[in-house]
Amino acid sequence: MSTWQEKAAAKRASLTALIPDAVKLPFLPSADVLDVSTYPLDSILSPLELEITETADVGVLLEKMSTGVWTATEVLLAYYKRALAAHQLVNCLTEIFIEQGLARAKELDEHFKKTGKTVGPLHGLPVSLKDQIDVKGVELTMGYVGWIGRVSEENSVCAQILLDQGAVIYVRTNIPQALMFGESVNNVFGTTSNPFNRNLTCGGSSGGEGALVAMKGSPIGVGSDLGGSVRIPAAFQGLYGLRPSYNRVPYCGSTNSMEGQEGIPSVLGPISSSVNGLKIFLKAMADAKPWLSDPVALRLPWNEDAYKLADHGGEGAKLCFAILWDDGNCKPMPPYIRALEQTKKALEAEGHTVIDWVPYESAAGWKIVSDIYNADGGQDISQDCALSGEPRMGWVLDENAKRLSTYEYWQVCRAKNAFIKKHLDHWNNTASSTGTGRPVDAYHRSWPHGKPQYIYYTGLSNLCDYSTGVFPVTACDPTVDVKLPAHEFRSDVDKMVYEQYDPEYFRGAPISLQCIGKKNEEEAVIRMTEIVDAAVKKSKA
Repeated sequence: MSTWQEKAAAKRASLTALIPDAVKLPFLPSADVLDVSTYPLDSILSPLELEITETADVGVLLEKMSTGVWTATEVLLAYYKRALAAHQLVNCLTEIFIEQGLARAKELDEHFKKTGKTVGPLHGLPVSLKDQIDVKGVELTMGYVGWIGRVSEENSVCAQILLDQGAVIYVRTNIPQALMFGESVNNVFGTTSNPFNRNLTCGGSSGGEGALVAMKGSPIGVGSDLGGSVRIPAAFQGLYGLRPSYNRVPYCGSTNSMEGQEGIPSVLGPISSSVNGLKIFLKAMADAKPWLSDPVALRLPWNEDAYKLADHGGEGAKLCFAILWDDGNCKPMPPYIRALEQTKKALEAEGHTVIDWVPYESAAGWKIVSDIYNADGGQDISQDCALSGEPRMGWVLDENAKRLSTYEYWQVCRAKNAFIKKHLDHWNNTASSTGTGRPVDAYHRSWPHGKPQYIYYTGLSNLCDYSTGVFPVTACDPTVDVKLPAHEFRSDVDKMVYEQYDPEYFRGAPISLQCIGKKNEEEAVIRMTEIVDAAVKKSKA
């Protein structure tokens, strides 16, 4: 029998063989070229294909196809070629199934030609998927060598809805082993790099999606988020992302690690090149009534009143945002402090109120998150690694974690429920200081490869099930984001983050922030993310 290394090498070779000679890059940059986001592609893409893929606005792409300016086939081929280019530069793909995509695109074009009408609100939109969202007839390894050769028998509910709403799916993207850490590296496909600085990770666990969308190989991708896995890659690549609340987007039929763990469920959400992509995706999902296909999907149609901020003073009302400068357990790196300052000034310039958010027991919250992640003592990942004999990877899961008894796990979940109630009370009590009569209306960093990360800045939303958006603000500039003098460290992770920050090493890394709303406030969070994003952009004009 072949070794796990040989099986993995054969899988990688089969993926490389799917890249046609006409799409192979004429040269690959040397390792010291860190920013590959502007690699010239005119040798493999036509002027029209460059125009299509340079169109960052998802709404514009859809409008061009709905009016017949571009065909679905033209748009798909443009993004497919650019996706293959991205893979050669940052190693972001796991599966390429262009034949399925082309067949679907041609069906859409024939329908449009005959009727003059589109097939659904996503007509012709190329959508990439994280390597856990099942597509019928396509292999899915989820980064495990022992899973090589597994082929999905059915489309997941999410994939089927995307197709029914007119989207075209054509590639899947890289992830970390077990989906359980903020990198995208596994023993099958290797490491995906950040296209803006290849010294740095693209994030995880939806890191391949983040890198692909950043390289304009996809206008929108679907990832999953258990501790920040949509938001971290979106943030690290200067993109837009949305973590919906539990079961707002159908998960049924998608593969996952630690299946059956319901203390902090994973959720599916979009990573997009434009902020309106978040709304377009979620509305298309909600309008498809996913609760008819997924038994645990919430019966929540798209709520236009919520999008117009009916519970936050209404459209056009001045809002009150709170800024979390420091969660009390780990101090943010200097470029994030600068981004928060810029965002505060931008919001105040638009007439909004900005107050300081007082963190609530972050160390206790992070312990609950970690206890839930490690409750099985690593059994799930160990079993899947044992299929091939491959080594275990990552750092979020504790290799020495004790497997909890059923009763012990119940106590962790009990502590979680008590914590999220206290956190909600803490939020509601801000009503006395906002000046609006309401509680606060709404209230992250790139990393070197192979280094542990502190993820409670994102993990809080998973713990409390808060709807959360991500938006870009700036990039790391060593001339202004200088390393600060050492402060009194509050925790081991606080010391780790301080010591790992090197302004020059992080040069050019996108710097993004989160807009956090309450549970099931997806529509309002999307609108508030749009408001914050517009204010930040205006402040730079």
